[in-house]
Amino acid sequence: MKIFLDNYNRYKAPGLDFKKVKQSHIFPLLENLSLPFVIDKIGKSFENRDIYGVRIGKGATRVLAWTQMHGDESTATRSLFDLFRFLTADDELNAIRSAIMENLSMLFVPMLNPDGAERWQRENAQGIDTNRDARQVVTPEAQILQQLCRSLQPHFAFNLHDQNSYYSAGNTRYPAIFSFLAAPPDSEDTLYPTRLQAMQLIGYTYKALQNILPRQISRWSNDYEPRAFGEWFQSQKVATILVESGGYPNDEERCQVRHFHFGIFIEMLYAIATHAYNEEPIEAYYALPLNRENGMFDCVVRQTTITINDKSFTSDIGYRENGTVVGDLSDYGSFEELIKN
Repeated sequence: MKIFLDNYNRYKAPGLDFKKVKQSHIFPLLENLSLPFVIDKIGKSFENRDIYGVRIGKGATRVLAWTQMHGDESTATRSLFDLFRFLTADDELNAIRSAIMENLSMLFVPMLNPDGAERWQRENAQGIDTNRDARQVVTPEAQILQQLCRSLQPHFAFNLHDQNSYYSAGNTRYPAIFSFLAAPPDSEDTLYPTRLQAMQLIGYTYKALQNILPRQISRWSNDYEPRAFGEWFQSQKVATILVESGGYPNDEERCQVRHFHFGIFIEMLYAIATHAYNEEPIEAYYALPLNRENGMFDCVVRQTTITINDKSFTSDIGYRENGTVVGDLSDYGSFEELIKN
């Protein structure tokens, strides 16, 4: 993975150095895509915005990936356009891109919820979380996604999201910069062979990240959510990988996280194309620590004297944008400390 990250600036797509990406920002980049890319209008949003699919590759293994299902989660959208530039470059990494292009047929949806992106909100224009509409399917965006699954019949699917910056990688002082999940297909947590493939691919990628983001990778909660698309795709026996991009020190616009996401994307596609993940034991997947909600603070002042009503005591104080916490925060981390260290 390091070789992809080291050469990232060659492929970085212009005009996307900010989080609040709307459809108007990606139009010029879509218009500049030419063969071997094929651009399709795959449907319309609730407010009649066109939703696009980008196809490339001619292999037997079919891959589907979608981004910005939540309108205010744009990291993967931006890294997709970096990936597109990588796939059509011509340099010393040609063997890698050739393996991907020759062995995979890929369909990317670089903004499933353009109405939500326009408002910079999680939900679509109906006020519905599309990722909780896999059962009733009342949003046009959910209908498009299910139709794609049935028509394409992908072998692998990538469900790409952003998580808030306050998740930690287990009970540590380190942020969960990425969280992965092979979601359960049912309440019995059934291990279909395709789900095992997703676990193997995640475990393989986790090992590749160990020296790049040590102690900063986690596993998303395995709680079964029947309305969610990760679970729905997994129930359709598609090897489905959830990727949640998190926070990184001094990276308010998530440009550095976008950089890492680009490397992860290529690593996973290459592993699928070459079957490099096939021998990975699922224990590698289960070795990922579960992410902890609210495990991080913007700043922690440790063991300071606090006086209330003329009474003094020693405690920690943690600061987040949404409030302050006082108490024992010894196993909670802060971005300020990471920056200093």
